[in-house]
Order: sequence, then structure tokens, then C-alpha cells
Amino acid sequence: MTMNHQGMDLISNTFKATNLLSRRGGEIVSKCKLTSVQQWLILSAIAKTDKTSLGDLCARTMVTKQNITKMVERMKGSGLVRTYQEPEDKRYVYVELTPLGNEKLQELEVALTELDNQVVNAFTEEELEQFSQLLNRLIHQFTEPM
Repeated sequence: MTMNHQGMDLISNTFKATNLLSRRGGEIVSKCKLTSVQQWLILSAIAKTDKTSLGDLCARTMVTKQNITKMVERMKGSGLVRTYQEPEDKRYVYVELTPLGNEKLQELEVALTELDNQVVNAFTEEELEQFSQLLNRLIHQFTEPM
């Protein structure tokens, strides 16, 4: 198999895996009364730090600023997050979880255990580490300016 075919197979398989994970993730977030996997990614990204700006969310979720802004507004409307600005620097909008957002994130973590086990059980610990490193490298490749 030539490198070109290997690359095409890799891209094709990556899209297939993405579709499968999106479908399963969609089923899980729906059970938790969320509308998209992106909402879970946003809740998770916010929970990982004390202070999260809209720009931080874009970088951590790979979602565009325009889409992040729309999604955060919808999530505010659902009571999952709140936004605020620091009085001394109004240039940045920060996002934090509400108690309901924290509750939904905990529900998701329980619901995602089955999917997590399915993924983890398919690989050895060494393979998981290597797979994670390779995915991070792929993500980095696409986020670097051309």
C-alpha cells in the first residue's frame, strides 16, 4: 500500500470513528437532556479551570468563536452556565458553570462510563497512551497556522 493510500485510509477511518463516537455521544447527551456533544465538551472544558474565557473555550473545544458564542448563549438560556466580565478589564467574557451545569456534568460522567469502558477495553494501556499522543499530534497538525 502506498503512502497516499495509507493517508486516505487514515482520513477515511478517522471520519468513520468520528461519526460513530458522535452518534454514541449524541445518544448519551440526549439522555442527560443536553442538545449536543459540543455542550458536553464546553461543560467539561469550563470545569477544568477556575477561570474560562470564550477564547479559552474555542482553543480547548476546537469550536469557532462565532459558534462558541451562540452555544454559550443557548446554554445560558438553559441555566447551565453564566457569563461575567471582570470590572477592571471588560475586554474578556468569562464563563462558569451554574449548579445545574455542574449537575449535568456529573450526570454525563456517569453516563459516559459505559462508552469509556468500551474504548478503554479495546486497547492495552500502552496502546491507549500511544493513541492519545497520536490524536494530540493530529489535532496539533490541524490547529497550526499554514
